[in-house]
Amino acid sequence: MLYKNKLKQQEKINFVIGLGRSGFWAAKFLRSIGKKVIVLESNENKELIEKKQTLEKLNISVNLNKKFLFDEFSSCLNQIESVVVSPTIPFDHKTIIKLKEREIIVIGENNIAWERLKDINWIGITGTNGKTTVTHLLSHILKENKLFAPFAGNIGTPLCKLAYEKNNTTIDWLVAELSSYQIEIAPCIKPKIGIWTTFTSDHLDRHKTLENYFEIKNSLLKQSEFRIYNYDDKFLRENYKSLSNGIWITTKPSGSDLEKCDYWINNEHFVVEKRDKLFSLNNFKLRGNHNAQNLLLAVAAARKIGLSAKKIKDALSSYKQLPHRLETIFKCDNLEIINDSKATNFDSSVAGIKAIKGNPIIISGGRLKSGNYDDWVKTINKKAKAVFLFGESSKTLKKILINRGFKKDILSFNNLSEVIEYAYFYLENNSTKTLLFSPACSSFDQFKNYEERGDIFRKLIHEKFNLKLFTY
Repeated sequence: MLYKNKLKQQEKINFVIGLGRSGFWAAKFLRSIGKKVIVLESNENKELIEKKQTLEKLNISVNLNKKFLFDEFSSCLNQIESVVVSPTIPFDHKTIIKLKEREIIVIGENNIAWERLKDINWIGITGTNGKTTVTHLLSHILKENKLFAPFAGNIGTPLCKLAYEKNNTTIDWLVAELSSYQIEIAPCIKPKIGIWTTFTSDHLDRHKTLENYFEIKNSLLKQSEFRIYNYDDKFLRENYKSLSNGIWITTKPSGSDLEKCDYWINNEHFVVEKRDKLFSLNNFKLRGNHNAQNLLLAVAAARKIGLSAKKIKDALSSYKQLPHRLETIFKCDNLEIINDSKATNFDSSVAGIKAIKGNPIIISGGRLKSGNYDDWVKTINKKAKAVFLFGESSKTLKKILINRGFKKDILSFNNLSEVIEYAYFYLENNSTKTLLFSPACSSFDQFKNYEERGDIFRKLIHEKFNLKLFTY
């Protein structure tokens, strides 16, 4: 009904659902190859209005405040060439089901980009935790060695932007972080190299079962020509025999398990490839065993590409970590304040807490995810001097910790601002060397994403403590 008078009879239409980064570039790319494009976006704000104006100059129809309902398509079903959906829309959405029942092609932005970029060397990186660091680190190593290797997908450049710009640039390696959401709606992607960082219970509100979540991740590795796995991850290790052939890394080489691995770190703190020492890790800047795993995964990929050990080591010397990942925002003789807002689940929080020396004050909270919290509780009991909780999950987490024997200071607050107010008072009256922001929850109760949450944490610390903040 909405589009009947706008389009010529039988003129094929490509709908793009959502006007985020991926939707914006999907629309631009489709229009650049001569497609008719209509965008539906359920919200309206200043940023979206500006995007609408930009796209309308390209003769793209943009409709704000339009929900993803089947009625929006019912009058033009015979004219639809494809419906491109955001990764945030689950594939069991009732509108998607109805469209598929009528044999309408429903795809993700990554599908479109793949068709344009499939002649390029792809590195597909997935995993519950660690994938962003591996993606960023590997891209850096390749770029430092004069290879154009943009990081893209779930972070960095939208894949359709690279497709849009393909004629103006030559990509040596495309380093793509691919979430389970993106893999689910883009099953066609077949990387040259596939990397699986970790696997723990997460996103079950979307994927329903752990088995389904596992198979979605595994589908990317099955379609990769060369595969790299993390043997330190318990779930991946237990599935060693059932996973497609590949190479494995470990930071804990021992006994017969070592025969299954190709890269490890020895007692002298050297990166080892099949028993040959490659280089020392004494100057590697990222702390924590989980980051040692991330490094080995990146090194294994860089070696497969053909880089020498010296070239990899030299590239690491200039690497700067991403924000919100064990990011030191203040440090003096008596206090270090660390922002680990990217710790959005229990497992990533545990990895960060274990990387910290001593007994930190820990700030946690947000929207509680499903998953096993046993290891998190044990780690908090062992490491934390005090715990300050905030947001939607604060009362639940407090009850969990108290019921599991936490005897030290534990307080709950409505929001992050209240936490920082109290933390300032607490630090004035208690000797503590580390304040660690490790949410262990998603940010969606009070923030747009973990980046906004981390930025607000930095801002609140800066305002209350009057500190000169920096990335350590």
